[in-house]
Order: sequence, then C-alpha cells, then structure tokens
Amino acid sequence: MNLEKVIKDNIEELIQLRKKLGDNAELSFNEFKTSDIIENYLKELNISTGKLFNTGVVGILNKSDSCIAIRADMDALPVNGVTHACGHDYHMTVALGCALILKKLGFKKCIKFIFQPGEEDTGGAAPMIKEGVLKNPDVKYIVGFHVWPNLEVGKIEVASGPSMGSVDDFYVTFKGKGGHAAMPHLCKNPLYPSIDFIQSINNKIHMENDPLNSCVLTFSSMNAGTAPNVIADCAKLSGTFRTFDNELRKKIKEDIKNISKLSAEKYNCEVDVKIKDGYPPLVSDKALTDKFINATKKTLGEENVLSLEKTFAAEDFAFFAEEVPSVHFRLGICDEIKGKKPLHATGFDAADEALYYGIYATVNFILSMENEI
Repeated sequence: MNLEKVIKDNIEELIQLRKKLGDNAELSFNEFKTSDIIENYLKELNISTGKLFNTGVVGILNKSDSCIAIRADMDALPVNGVTHACGHDYHMTVALGCALILKKLGFKKCIKFIFQPGEEDTGGAAPMIKEGVLKNPDVKYIVGFHVWPNLEVGKIEVASGPSMGSVDDFYVTFKGKGGHAAMPHLCKNPLYPSIDFIQSINNKIHMENDPLNSCVLTFSSMNAGTAPNVIADCAKLSGTFRTFDNELRKKIKEDIKNISKLSAEKYNCEVDVKIKDGYPPLVSDKALTDKFINATKKTLGEENVLSLEKTFAAEDFAFFAEEVPSVHFRLGICDEIKGKKPLHATGFDAADEALYYGIYATVNFILSMENEI
C-alpha cells in the first residue's frame, strides 16, 4: 500500500476526530471524556488498551517483548473557558492517526501508544513511568512531537540534543523582626537580605556560568508588608530557573540555598528555602534523531526538515527521554489563515492539514525502523 494514499483516504475521519477531542477538552488530571474517546477509538481498531495513572491510556499494537512508543499529551488549558490552546488535540489525533494507518498497512511489529495526562500541570509522564508504562513490552525507542505556531504546514523542526529547558520554581522566605519603621534599629528588616540575595545570585550566575551553556533565573514575586511605616516580619520571594543541562540545574539549586543563607546571616535574619522540582531538560538522542532526520528528508524533502532553536519552555516528555532513546520534533501548523497565534493564547488555532504531515512523518519513521524493533 502507498503510505500517502492511505493517509489521504482517511484524513477526513481524523479531522473529525480532532474536532471531537477539541469539543471535549478537559483540564489536567480530569481527562475522563478524553480518555474514553481515545480508548474507544483504539478498541475499534482492535488495539488492546489499558489505563495508567487514572486517566492515562496505553494502546498496544501487536504483542512482543519490545516496541517503539508514540507519546501524546491529553490535557487542555483554562484559556477562553477550557480549550486545547496548546494543541494537544492535534497531538492525540496524530498518535491515533498513526495507529489507524499502521493498522491499515498491516504493520507487524509492536507499537505502543502512550496518551499522557497532566502535561500542563505537575506532569503525568513521571507517574506513568513509575507505574510501568515503559515496560511490558519494553519501550526501545520513543517518539514525541509538539505543534509549533508560525512554522509552515508541511515543515518540521528537529535536532538532537536539548530542545526545551528544565523548569524548577523556588520560594524563599526571609524571617526577621518587624516593628515601627521610625525605629529600624529595634527591628531586623527582611527586605535587606532579600535585596542582597537577588543581587548576589544574579551576579554569581552571570560570573560563573559558561555563556555558551545558557540558563534563565527570574524573580517574579516579592512581598513584604503593606504600609510605609511598618517593617514586616518576613519577606517572601519566588521565581523560576531554566537550564538545558542537569549539572547546571543541580548547581543553581545549591547556589540558591547557599547564597540565601549567607544573605540571611549578613542581616541577622533566618531563611526558609523551598525548591519545587519540575521537568528536566528535553534531550533527543543523537543516533535516533539522525535516523529520523534522514528518513523524513526522503519523504518531506530536505527543504522541509529544519533545525530548531532551543526554548526555555518546558515539556514533560523529557522524563521519557531520560529513560529511553527519544526523538522529539516540532510540527508546522501555519497556513495563510491559521497557526499564527502563540501557544497558550486565546484564539490559538492550527491548520488541520498539519495532521497529515504529523502522521506521515511519524509513520514513515516507524516503517524505516521496522528492522530495529
């Protein structure tokens, strides 16, 4: 069978499926209707299914000891009500479309389809891994993707190495002794160690970090008191830091703890630090990515397979990529009318034609890897 023709013959069905998923958009960890739609579709294809981490769905085509996996995220955002303003309805449809096309092609090797909840919240990838989503059968390789605004339909962006950043949030509270602002000598003003900490951590990162290994540390909130004549008992800071390197990520965590302690001691205050671990950097395996690029250039054309620019936006597919060799690509969704608004924006949309190219690139790659599963 001709791959292009099989996809084209079934694309209208998949466009309607995408609309159905969009009409039933649900927030993180509440993807109950979404989960049912996915499971029912896979069952209609006679693909075995199971549930993991409440709303997560796993489908397995052709039982074996090892497989290639395709992952799609399921949750929506509280944008203009509840909508798929990050394009996850397209991600799910591409994965389900791959299941449909591989089934129609009579593909004999094992493929696992992973539909993961909660990407926009605390993440569903790590809990699904903990519950065994990469086992029985063992996932040998995994493919992920994300729709990308202002990238033309028919084009993809992909590169080995890091493509998206880690994300960790920090909360630092300096505890002093409040009192009358006219009598500061009787107080321990927590604003001063706060200011010292902000300056010191920014200086340290600027001086010590290799500029070719970039990172971002941003203070986004500072709260201490409400009146001009009252010194508060405490000052609360919060922010986020992003890296493309786990060693640098680890170092920044230690720097936040150590420098905040020194700033507190300098002003005879106390400090409490909480760091909320988020997602690691998303790193695509070089060997697998090279194979994906070579296979995709033969079908989409060299001019349509572009390198990507890294972004400090985060993606919990990174947890899968830490466990098994992975490739993660960006799918163009922009035509003359749609696909121009940024991810997470009100009115985000995408050209339905992107579904064809997402399925085409992914299935073609899987066919090229048939002898390696």
